[in-house]
Amino acid sequence: MVSTKKMIAICQYGGDFEMHDDGSMSYIGGEAYAVDLDENMQLSGFKQEIAETIDSTVDGMIIKYFLPANKKNLITVSKDKDFQRMVNYYKEADQLEVFIMKEAPAGKNAKKKQPARRPQKAPPKVDTTAVAAIAAAPAAAPTAAPNNAVALNEPVDIETTNEIIPGAVPISSNPFPMAIIDNDQRLAAKQWENLITGVGQRFHSLAEFRETLRKYSIAHAFNFVYKKNENQRVTVKCKAEGCPWRIHASKLSTTQLVCIKTMRPVHNCQGVTSKAPFRAKRSWVGNLIKEKVKESPKIKPKDIATELKRDYGIDLNYSQARRAKEYAREQLLGSYKDAYSELPFFCEKIMETNPGSLATFSTKEDSSFHRLFVSFHASISGFLQGCRPLLFLDSTPLNSRYQGMLLTATAADGDDGAFPVAFAVVDEESDDNWHWFLTELKLVVSTPGQTTFVADFQKGLRESLREIFGGECYHAYCLGYLAEKLNKDLKGHFSHDARRLMVEDLYAAAHAPKLEAFEKCTEDIKAISPEAYNWVIRSEPEHWANTFFGGLRYNHMTSNFGHLFYAWVSEANELPITQMIDELRGKMMQLIYTRRVESSQWITRLTPSMEEKLKNEIIKARSVQVLRSHGSKFEVRYGETVDIVDIENWDCSCKGWLLTGLPCCHAIAVLESYGRSPYDHCSRYFHVETYQLTYADSIHPIPNVERGVDSDAEDGVVLVTPPPTMRTPGRTKIRKVAPGRIGPSDFLKRQLQCGKCKGLGHNKRSCKEIED
Repeated sequence: MVSTKKMIAICQYGGDFEMHDDGSMSYIGGEAYAVDLDENMQLSGFKQEIAETIDSTVDGMIIKYFLPANKKNLITVSKDKDFQRMVNYYKEADQLEVFIMKEAPAGKNAKKKQPARRPQKAPPKVDTTAVAAIAAAPAAAPTAAPNNAVALNEPVDIETTNEIIPGAVPISSNPFPMAIIDNDQRLAAKQWENLITGVGQRFHSLAEFRETLRKYSIAHAFNFVYKKNENQRVTVKCKAEGCPWRIHASKLSTTQLVCIKTMRPVHNCQGVTSKAPFRAKRSWVGNLIKEKVKESPKIKPKDIATELKRDYGIDLNYSQARRAKEYAREQLLGSYKDAYSELPFFCEKIMETNPGSLATFSTKEDSSFHRLFVSFHASISGFLQGCRPLLFLDSTPLNSRYQGMLLTATAADGDDGAFPVAFAVVDEESDDNWHWFLTELKLVVSTPGQTTFVADFQKGLRESLREIFGGECYHAYCLGYLAEKLNKDLKGHFSHDARRLMVEDLYAAAHAPKLEAFEKCTEDIKAISPEAYNWVIRSEPEHWANTFFGGLRYNHMTSNFGHLFYAWVSEANELPITQMIDELRGKMMQLIYTRRVESSQWITRLTPSMEEKLKNEIIKARSVQVLRSHGSKFEVRYGETVDIVDIENWDCSCKGWLLTGLPCCHAIAVLESYGRSPYDHCSRYFHVETYQLTYADSIHPIPNVERGVDSDAEDGVVLVTPPPTMRTPGRTKIRKVAPGRIGPSDFLKRQLQCGKCKGLGHNKRSCKEIED
């Protein structure tokens, strides 16, 4: 059996450390305890033995020791490898001297004993009320370490050729006299105060040393400059002129380890305010805020700058904070550039996990991204089975690094809720991109009957709809875009009220069910401005006025039905493209599931909103007088008005039945007098059973969205690169649209009106009218 050699560890605890003129240190006071030590002991067991001997705990315990024949530098034992190295150094001796310390709690006596930065004639004593024990030389310690004490790849080499600057005190839990920082500020930086402990401290690389030095300087509120910054050594000094603080580190021979060789730990300056251009690099700050961005993805750059100033004393402007946030998001979610290269794989996964879906993309000649179209099977089947043949086309800008536009096609479910059918990400909004989007859309929503599209009348939509869908569709001009163009094209100095009245009359003309009402509204516009009247007459009323429109749009006059996309995109458009699409998929998946569950609890025949509308008409029907005409036609009177109801053709001369899909009060009066139920004469799209068909299918998750693209791509695999358009400086303006319909006054801005000349566009102070 091989015997294990034992030695005695003399544990010094509770005394003071004192430095001599030659830089050596001696231990004064305290108590000494003897603890048995053998070569097979682990650090945790050794600490436990010490804790039981000195009647303390292992929490916060720090163990240090001197190298043989070196009383100037203390070595910290932080892991088992350090502990075994210490034992190897002294394995030929009978005893070993170690120094036991305790970490000082933040804000306690240790803080009070740290003086502010000021010139000092001699290094101060280490505080012993919170930091117990430093060193005294053992009487029987060996004069030199054996040649085989340490392996070549694990050296603790304080080279004799490097000058050890007198005053380098690498001991105590906070040995460097820095400026006291208010406890209410830079709280997060306090964890970095003791990252550098002094001469002999080792790092795995120079990069790790630089990173540690950066954090250490932030915690102690000073800036530094590199005197040498090479691949083998780094020398740094305090940026304040005349301040002696200095540190030098270099690689240990034959290894990649880096060791602090010299250090002057004392400042005589008052610190330098941290400025972003000096220390706050995009990548460094991005890594610092990564967890914050992960916890709060919507955090604003200005809030990031505020928190960094409060917690670390780092000053950032808005642009720097925004770039740091982008870097953090790239680290968390993948880079924007890589996301484009993942598009082929991503589209395959969409169609693989959601059979019946369509996901396709195209690139330009240089392989840069051009456009991406996505329509899930659940959306396609939901539209064909349960939604009215009515689609709303719209677009919204993307506030991503590479900008772009989101084109959307949205339907209306039986409860007048927005139902997303398809969307596309394109590099820009153009006639060509709209034509491509509609071509792809026809592949998934082609119906046997006619479909009504509510959309803008510009951007090539009019021509593209006619070319792609031909006689299978009706194009209803979005009333919101029409009113905006009218207001923009109006010439002359019209007051805000005059413009508001003309837009209100335009809306009334669009909703008017009969020619007489339409003509009255347009005559009201003519009374204000003949020019505006001529504009309205030439604007093709057959595409926007109920009086002339041949399709069915169920009283939906604007394309703003896609407001859900606006809300979703505002939360996701800063993500890389694949992440953004997957975020939209998740929103759609949740929407379908939620509405499916909600509708399973409904007990009415119609959806809630349609049930309420029908009941209101039933109440009105009580005041309607029914007179029998001939066949299926009836004459009804409601107050001073007289209308004709055709029961068999589901029509009324008031046009309410046709325009809404619900029987009007006139029709209800006739139906009830005839013994029929109004519910049987409502559009099938408003019945709960049809609504539930809309949300019968589910959108499934897409696993493993991110996948690296090998440089040696297989033949035939398209390598997609980002589009050339980058976001310009500043913030992208996104059109904010309130849920529901756009009202006449939603886009009218009140103009200044001069109190002197009554002109518009200026006030009295800037009026140029010359007084007589």
